[in-house]
Amino acid sequence: MDDDDFRLDPEVRRDLDAAWDALDDGDLEAAERALISARSAASDDPAVLEVEAELALAREDPEAALDAYHRWNDIDPDDPEPWMGSAEVHLDFYGEAGEAARVLRQLLAGPQLDPLDEAEARHLLGLACQEKGDRKGMAKEWLAVLRLDAATDPEPLMGAAAFEQVAAAALDELPDEILTNLRNVTILVEDRPSESLVLDGLDPRTLGLFHGIAMPDQSVLGPGPATGLIHLFRRNLEREVEDAEELAQQIRITVAHETAHYFGAGEDDLERFGLN
Repeated sequence: MDDDDFRLDPEVRRDLDAAWDALDDGDLEAAERALISARSAASDDPAVLEVEAELALAREDPEAALDAYHRWNDIDPDDPEPWMGSAEVHLDFYGEAGEAARVLRQLLAGPQLDPLDEAEARHLLGLACQEKGDRKGMAKEWLAVLRLDAATDPEPLMGAAAFEQVAAAALDELPDEILTNLRNVTILVEDRPSESLVLDGLDPRTLGLFHGIAMPDQSVLGPGPATGLIHLFRRNLEREVEDAEELAQQIRITVAHETAHYFGAGEDDLERFGLN
């Protein structure tokens, strides 16, 4: 619970909790009802505006989301959340990478951000630079993200040995006919991507990576002694989950995705291989 939660009227807090629960369940009508109730008592509270923006995004109404973010920003210009929310709308809904980058650079030029917020802002700015074709700008921001993430890592959810055991078990769960073709593929567990991979254009928060010769591209004479390597980025995976059980599931999902890449598949082909 953050400081804003303490200053909210308990009834408004209950309405907002109900709205978030409804959004999680995909019940947009229930979320709207709860939001209307909260808004009647605290229309200009940032916590209310946050839900308003999220509901607008769920309804694919970017204009309404931007309006909520702008009002939130007017109330609390030092809060980085509405800045980053606005940048994401420009980037994801309008394809306006230049405007997203402008908003994020303005945020980063302002008061010193918390390292976690700075990492989020620079990661988004890297995405905007990538979309613009600015590889130099992308690399600069993403190398900064790499360093900031390493400096703010939470306590590990499981030890390295346990992580590797879960990854190996996830591989063993694949169908036998797939495992036969994976005999020359190694799983390598690392904390996060290397600087060289990021300089080559890899998102520093990537969860996994297949590196090597995909099966459709291998010689008809058969694979070489080491045709592929699946990287699992442990600390990135841990940042995506809340507990060890969720982490194990995310490891399985990532192994499945990267295995699909070994077979030369895209994300849409997972079901065809039984890896969804």
